[in-house]
Amino acid sequence: MRVTLHVPRLHPWVALPLALIMLVFLVYSVNKTWRSFTVLNNARALGVEQAADLRANDTVGHLIDHYRINPNDLTEVVGHPLPHPSVTLRDIAERDSVDELLLIERVQEKVPKPIVVELSDDSPPTLYDQFVTSVFNLIERYGLPVLLIVVFLGALGLPVPAGPVAALVGVMAFEGLFNGVLVALSILGVAVIGDVLLFVVGRQTRPESLLRYGRFMGYTAKNRLRVEHLFQRWGGLTLFITRSLVAHISAVVSVLAGASTLSYRRYVSHCVIGRVFWLLIYFGFGYFVGGNVGMASGFLGYFAMSLSGLLALLLLLELYIIQHPRPFDGAR
Repeated sequence: MRVTLHVPRLHPWVALPLALIMLVFLVYSVNKTWRSFTVLNNARALGVEQAADLRANDTVGHLIDHYRINPNDLTEVVGHPLPHPSVTLRDIAERDSVDELLLIERVQEKVPKPIVVELSDDSPPTLYDQFVTSVFNLIERYGLPVLLIVVFLGALGLPVPAGPVAALVGVMAFEGLFNGVLVALSILGVAVIGDVLLFVVGRQTRPESLLRYGRFMGYTAKNRLRVEHLFQRWGGLTLFITRSLVAHISAVVSVLAGASTLSYRRYVSHCVIGRVFWLLIYFGFGYFVGGNVGMASGFLGYFAMSLSGLLALLLLLELYIIQHPRPFDGAR
């Protein structure tokens, strides 16, 4: 399939500086994401969610006034006598040659835990509460196969809540019920297998048969025209976007990709990258954030910056490859 993009042509002397700028931004945002996640993770482990936004530029006075840290407890960390209220944790870390994250963790240990007051709630459970309870029960009873089946069916285009279930299992993985890395890799593998299966179906099935039987997975004439337009305009980027940001039409795109002249290698590579983004959005959200979005606001901001930077860099590289095809490139 020949791709035509109505955008200015990227010359190497323009693309390279742009890629370097994006790469620097990506490294910066990833570093900030990791540091904010470390602080968030410590706060969750210590049970002091109000300290999840504690940063190295917080002053001694702010620690006492905002986080209600006892000055005597604070001196155990920052030294005696207590520094001036305008002194920041970064200043103290430089003075004592201590890593900032380690110092923040020690300060978080001195933050008083909130008093939990349990209130009785006689209101009936909502549909979402019932859904969460049902998923918990199924996963506790049958294990991860329930999750993998749901993700696989979602990749095939069936109307199942694959994303919310992945987010819920992410929370369970953080609580220690599952191995987070093993579960994440399993979800990624099952989703890609579903994508590849649909690609094979599209390559081996006649177009008229697809229109006749593919409506059950959303493969209609209207959706086909819509996705073909995306392919004509964005090429392989359509695969990436429909694996991550608009995954509800991924099944139609997979079948159309198989029916086109798109190479198997390019299809799989774009699917894997897109599914990694999908995994970060759903499973990663559940694992890193849990049910408290407010506690993770700082982390989410840097995390969104990292995803945006990586997406922009991938778009630039894909656009450059499209505009400068090599003679031995496979079909798109």
